[in-house]
Amino acid sequence: MDYKLIQVGQDNYHHFDDMVYWRINGRERSHQDKLESIKNLIIPKALFNENFYVYAIEIDNRFAGWISLIYLPKVGRKDFNGFVYVDELWVQESFRRMGFAKLLMKQAEELSSRLDTVGIRLGVNVNNPGAKVLYEACGYETTGQAYTMEKR
Repeated sequence: MDYKLIQVGQDNYHHFDDMVYWRINGRERSHQDKLESIKNLIIPKALFNENFYVYAIEIDNRFAGWISLIYLPKVGRKDFNGFVYVDELWVQESFRRMGFAKLLMKQAEELSSRLDTVGIRLGVNVNNPGAKVLYEACGYETTGQAYTMEKR
């Protein structure tokens, strides 16, 4: 099985969009649907934010997993070095337990090192114990308790 780790950008965003479709619908787009989606594709402005990074795993010429990362500088520190935050990590079910999630997390570590950050932070949903096991296997540890809160 051939695979590559690729940064998602304007030129390959249509592949990322196909992967999101796959995640939502549980099936890949047909060739005709892919052609139609490219015509109507809107590249999100967030993709051009200098502190936003998306990397995808390309397996056999299709995207099958991704990690989205955000660098947030830390005000109040002399060097302003902050944290890289893992916003989302997903691997298509048929490619799980093959090391791809760990490869994506390794990319987060490489980005953190390149940006000279304090470290990496992430949240794990208590209803997703498999993710907690993955992150622990990558060397992360629980540092306290927190609530994840949203206002929409």
